[in-house]
Amino acid sequence: MQTPPTLEAARSVLSVRPMGALTLQQRHLSLALRGALAGLDVVQPVVADLSVGLFLDLPGLDAAVSPTDLARWGVSLPQALNAAVAAGFGRPVPEPERVESVRLFRDVRFAGTALLRPELIRALPIDGNPVVLIPTIGDLLVGSADDPAGMSFMVRMAERIVESGNLPVSIQPLTLRGLEWTPFSWPAPTQPFADALRRRWDTLQYAAQQPLLREHYERTRQDYFVPELRLFAKDEQSATITTLTQGVPTVLPLADAVNLVRDGGQVARVPMSVLLGIPGLIVPVPNTAPARVYATRFPLELFG
Repeated sequence: MQTPPTLEAARSVLSVRPMGALTLQQRHLSLALRGALAGLDVVQPVVADLSVGLFLDLPGLDAAVSPTDLARWGVSLPQALNAAVAAGFGRPVPEPERVESVRLFRDVRFAGTALLRPELIRALPIDGNPVVLIPTIGDLLVGSADDPAGMSFMVRMAERIVESGNLPVSIQPLTLRGLEWTPFSWPAPTQPFADALRRRWDTLQYAAQQPLLREHYERTRQDYFVPELRLFAKDEQSATITTLTQGVPTVLPLADAVNLVRDGGQVARVPMSVLLGIPGLIVPVPNTAPARVYATRFPLELFG
């Protein structure tokens, strides 16, 4: 089915969707490798690393609205987003799943619309100021900033959700000041769970980035090794680890610890903070998302 020729004709099939910065940047690299940057999603930033994009829900086709579509319709992205929101605003708020004090909305359109119309979240019967988290494109978690136990439960739910295989969005929680979204900081009792979520998220995002970077370096004939980021969990404690091998040019993920592998097989595990503290040893790799760093030499001095 072809894209509708006018905004009016498209109105009933427009869908607003949440988008995350990491996913967009990785998609940018993927499209660049294939010479197809014209297919990059058009998005409107909302707050922190969250944006919204515009999609067409057509029979047998689920496609992002392109700059060509907007030009054909003679409208800007904000105008098209407003039309999509207005078309769906009369729909009832979807029923959430209730788990303890946390609400889980499994609805892509609602998640995207709520970012543009926070009054939808403000109107929910939440005891206290609402906090939202959109870990994947179809999952919107809502809890109360005044419920530390609920916040901890919400983060633990998000950790399971990010492993679902759905398109990731963000692990940055948001709260409302009036009707304006603002980044939220997890309360202290929730921090251990938030750290575990971040490590799980980092592992998944670096895994998605790894084949793209490898392909990029192969095409540009740059002899860099791209190691994985591994997650180790035991007794509700977790840590991320990567590897730097002597004599191997390496772009490292940001990890909790690094296994240093010396010629001959000797291994030393050191906190990454130690490497970052050695002047001139670690430099950032430009245009990598999630961020990677380059080791300018192998730190033999750490073997004693």
